[in-house]
Amino acid sequence: MAEDLMDKVFSFFSGDGISDEKQNMLKAIAKELGQSKYAKFFRVRTEEADPSFSSFLFYVYKTIYPIKIFMRDEKKMAILRHLSVETCIDVNIQETVKRLDYAALDEKVKTMKGEDLIKAIQTDISLLTSQFDNDHIATVNHRYALTAALHHFVKYNFAGFFKKFDPHFADGAFIVEPKFPAIKTILIIDQIGDFLTATQPLKPEDDWGSLLNILKMIEGQELVNAEQFNTMIKTIREIHASKILELIVQYTLRNPVWQFKHTVFREVVGEAWLEAKQTEATAYIAKINNAKKNNQISALTKEIFESADLTRLENYNVQLSEGYRRKNVEYFIYAEGLNYLKAFMEDYVEKEIKELCDILIIRGQWTNNAMSREMSEALHVLLETPVYIADIDTVMSEDGADGSRLRAAMLRIDRDPTQARYVNSIVGKVNEQAVEIIKEAAQAVIVIGKHMKSLIEDVQKKHPELLINWREVTLVSKEPLTQRMVSNFKRINYFIQLMHLCTQ
Repeated sequence: MAEDLMDKVFSFFSGDGISDEKQNMLKAIAKELGQSKYAKFFRVRTEEADPSFSSFLFYVYKTIYPIKIFMRDEKKMAILRHLSVETCIDVNIQETVKRLDYAALDEKVKTMKGEDLIKAIQTDISLLTSQFDNDHIATVNHRYALTAALHHFVKYNFAGFFKKFDPHFADGAFIVEPKFPAIKTILIIDQIGDFLTATQPLKPEDDWGSLLNILKMIEGQELVNAEQFNTMIKTIREIHASKILELIVQYTLRNPVWQFKHTVFREVVGEAWLEAKQTEATAYIAKINNAKKNNQISALTKEIFESADLTRLENYNVQLSEGYRRKNVEYFIYAEGLNYLKAFMEDYVEKEIKELCDILIIRGQWTNNAMSREMSEALHVLLETPVYIADIDTVMSEDGADGSRLRAAMLRIDRDPTQARYVNSIVGKVNEQAVEIIKEAAQAVIVIGKHMKSLIEDVQKKHPELLINWREVTLVSKEPLTQRMVSNFKRINYFIQLMHLCTQ
């Protein structure tokens, strides 16, 4: 920065490299400067910025300072963003939004069937999308573009400019207006260029009144007098139109083609608002479906299990999964299903279902050996399942390979967001393993259930076709065999429904 300034100063005093054509252009600039409405801002002969220019900047600074303080508050800016949309929507859109409000939906869910409420929500989502059309979106985006332009403007480093005159200048000090002597323009040349960039988007014809009213609504009091603000914007636009500041910089730098940096604000607040409303409504539909799903799961577990304590996994479980969910990373999606599978294995497969299958497969004289072999193989798959479940639970323990790495990553994730990818990779891999175990076990249970159903039908026939020694097989069972098969078939059927819900 210092070397750049020295180069400008050297160029300023030496005049080296100025061709006749450039010299003529500079003379034309000097003449234009003298004829400008704002000629008083610049002393051509001494190449100094007049005190009137610095006083004008102080007037602008003093006018917008309350807005500058307001816009430093991120919470207020978030409210401003929200109100930029809310103040642009009509009554019809407001009514649709009210119907999609969570409080309103919570009341409806008490009296409406879940399916009916979902249809109503979907209808309102479509309606809102058609109501909040491209014209509404364009209006909102333009209003917030004004906010962005104003925000860009108030962040201009006025204090840095005034410290050129007084190193002890304090930001926001307005009790006494500083004394501004004339200053060599080369010393504030960068600040002039930055001011042009900061003020370029400001146009008097824009709806500043509505924006100022929103600021007043949020703050609870007027931040700036609307008439004074509009006068200031009009003056700034006139200064831009006169090109006085561009000409000053061009003349000072001996660069007739110098231009300031233009800034364009393209906002997508309208699209973001609509997407957020759609997402919120869709999330409520998911909430309804989840509630329905949880009710179904609860009903099925009561039909399947006799034990009230169904927590069987220590590490890959729903409770520990919540910590990952709160950090917005992958969590244990199939923990609930894998836990129920383990409980089903421990409480029924390894005891009742294995014993029943052994009676049917070993004691029974099958007319179709392929069927008995298929049932036997399915049971064998099921009996291997607990080993695979235990492997996942072990690897996710504090001492396990994945569990220890996950816990270390989660401790660093707030300081190092890149750890999220690492967590997602590990948990994603374990989830894939879990769902494969569930699917393979469920398929084996389906095979057993299918053959169990066929055997129930067969034993009730006058002339059985699958087993030719039902009387002998029946005598082996401690309890009535048909009753046991029916009872286990029902449990198997419920369990398959449970696994389906847990893997959706």
